Amino acid sequence: MMKRLNPIFMLTVLLLTACTGAKPAQNGPLRAVTLNLTYIPNVQFAPFYAAIENGYFADAGLDVTLNYGNEADLIALVGSGKQQFMIASGEQVLMARAQGLPVVTVYNWYKEFPVGIVSLAEKNITSPMDLKGKTIGLPGLYGANYIGFEAFAQNEGLRDSDYTLQSIGYTQVESLVSGIVDAAVIYLSNEPSQLRAMGYQINTLRVADSIDLIGNGLVTNESTIKEDPELVRAVLGALLKGIQFSAENPDETYLICTKYVDNLAEADEAVQKQVLAESIKLWDVYPTNEDHTRRWENMQSVLLKLGLMSQAVDLKGVYDGSFLP
Repeated sequence: MMKRLNPIFMLTVLLLTACTGAKPAQNGPLRAVTLNLTYIPNVQFAPFYAAIENGYFADAGLDVTLNYGNEADLIALVGSGKQQFMIASGEQVLMARAQGLPVVTVYNWYKEFPVGIVSLAEKNITSPMDLKGKTIGLPGLYGANYIGFEAFAQNEGLRDSDYTLQSIGYTQVESLVSGIVDAAVIYLSNEPSQLRAMGYQINTLRVADSIDLIGNGLVTNESTIKEDPELVRAVLGALLKGIQFSAENPDETYLICTKYVDNLAEADEAVQKQVLAESIKLWDVYPTNEDHTRRWENMQSVLLKLGLMSQAVDLKGVYDGSFLP
């Protein structure tokens, strides 16, 4: 026979729950939301995996699906209102707005631009001027790698004739080791960790040490901000919890990543943990609504000089920090 609980006991439990601040379960169905991430699953997207696994999105009433794809394609979808959220770099936001797409960054996830130029120590490339006469590999003449390098070169007084750019796809490590290129443009959190793990001594020139540019951030569109601000606040709040958990608990976060990143369990754990550690260094983990205008101005200036934008856009529309807690 099933025992009946004493009503007084049940009331006591409820009172204790209220006093200890325990959070009740989410009521009602969760709202389906797609978060668009660029490229492929990677430990650099660890906060999203942590926020899903730890229930931060669910606590905010959200049922999140992660989608990966080409950054330019995804920002067109967000700008047209067919999607609502994505991670995008600052140059993509500016170029999209220049084309009339009303995208808005609501959180500058990366506190500094994550691109650099890496070379083997034997090449003796320790300053920008050492790049003169060198062949520099990069994925292609597009994206954050290309724009970051061009901004670096412009700011350091290098001319196009001083070096040779070579499109090598995402083979920076192999191209350096085999001597195809003298230096390679990379994400600071990725290839340097791989090269060190392989036993190579390297030199790295950081774009952020030369010029302050806007990096990756959480992006939505003007209509979502206007019509559904609580959704923006919920997504950002849950993501920030994931970012802070990942920064404070990297080992536990890495285990979570193995569930979301294909073949991570078979990868070199020490290298991938180092990639995560270097990524965390780039994040603005506890953001405040500071003024990022100068960083946006610098990025826009670079894009105009490169001819990737024909005219300047009003920078008041590119960033809205009011959703930060």
